[in-house]
Amino acid sequence: MGILGVVPGILLLGIVIFVHELGHFLAAKWRGVTVLKFSLGMGPEMIGFSRGGTRYCLSWIPLGGFVQMAGDHLEEDGSMPAGGPENFLTHPWFGRVIIAVAGPAANLVTCFAVLVLTFRVGVQQPDWPNVLGPLPDSTVAYAAGLREGDRFTRFDGHALTTWHELESAARDLEKHPSSKMELSRDGHAYAVELPSERMKRVLGDLQPPPPPPLVGAVGTGMPAYRAGVKEGDRVLSVDGAPVRSFGEIARALRGRADQPIVFELERDGRSFPLTITPMRVDGTGEGALIGIEAQRGMEWTERLSVTEAVPAAFRGTGRMIGDVYGSLWLTISRPAYYRESIGGPIFIGQMARDSARRGLDRWLYLMALINVAIMAFNLLPVPLLDGGHITLAVLEGLRRRAVSGRTYMNFQKVGLVLVGTLFVFILSKDLMRPFQRLRAIDQAPRETTTVAPSQR
Repeated sequence: MGILGVVPGILLLGIVIFVHELGHFLAAKWRGVTVLKFSLGMGPEMIGFSRGGTRYCLSWIPLGGFVQMAGDHLEEDGSMPAGGPENFLTHPWFGRVIIAVAGPAANLVTCFAVLVLTFRVGVQQPDWPNVLGPLPDSTVAYAAGLREGDRFTRFDGHALTTWHELESAARDLEKHPSSKMELSRDGHAYAVELPSERMKRVLGDLQPPPPPPLVGAVGTGMPAYRAGVKEGDRVLSVDGAPVRSFGEIARALRGRADQPIVFELERDGRSFPLTITPMRVDGTGEGALIGIEAQRGMEWTERLSVTEAVPAAFRGTGRMIGDVYGSLWLTISRPAYYRESIGGPIFIGQMARDSARRGLDRWLYLMALINVAIMAFNLLPVPLLDGGHITLAVLEGLRRRAVSGRTYMNFQKVGLVLVGTLFVFILSKDLMRPFQRLRAIDQAPRETTTVAPSQR
């Protein structure tokens, strides 16, 4: 990964963590807790200045930042720090809850804002050339004379070269008594003119040609990634059944989660078998995936107005929260099964690099998702995390007296063990994943046969 390859990851993580710490900083200032230091970045200070009792600085490691508050640690003898509400640990319990919640809340607000920006910048949607795909003889379109492979050229006077242009031209279909579609077949032009209601049914029957079974992207850490599938590979068959389109791969995997499946792949003109075990994506086992996407061809940019982007961002944020907490529950309930999906800074950096290559909208969407993931993780009632501070503060409010320094120390020790163990595990997975990937790619095409052009 070159220097330019790490920039998207550093920028994404830097923004996500900085926003989180900024939430804590603003809440602490509002509540009157003394903030000793607020750093943009980690590690040794590069430049900085002091104002109002707080040291503001830019540090050398461009990953997030941190907030240091007065009285946020026990004294050397294990007792609570002396002082009043200006110290974090001796601040009223409800104030500590506000300060602890502010970080995750900032991530949630950022997720929403980033989604609004994404919809305003524009989301890349797939498009296809103006050629008709499969058309069963039972459809209205077939009865009207349209056939697979025909090329549509105009609709109600609008010149057409892509499917999106056809959809745009037919948007006001119902405002006219009839509509006319012009097509060509084997170099010969013909036209179909029908009442608008019937033309609407004809358009509903149409679909573009299915994408070929070519791998356009491989999800980091997914089964295909671990097995050694590469971008550009062609799937020839799944368990011996020939595959002619990308959609047939998903249909072949349905109901086969956790079952080893032999894929026949083609790479550089040679075919080879590869065994991949799809992972479960729902409780029934019907949903199964290996983590590949079709190659991206033509695209068009969908941009929403502000009045459209705001409600779309609300819905998107809600879906992300549900997805993240669902994934978090699966990871906690089945850690051995989903351990390969867990990752840290290197894992996120890889995803950020891959998403940036595929477009700004994909990178922004990943940033929104990571913000929600950071929010969800930090709200877990685990010592050292924001959720641990919230748990202790609420416990103090219910008991109507502060917890002792000993209780706080023991609570933090448990958190140190849990978070430390998780950190070591995640870091080891981050470091080993690229080497496992390279080894899988090297071993994948060992048993190869030459593929004739007519077989592709």
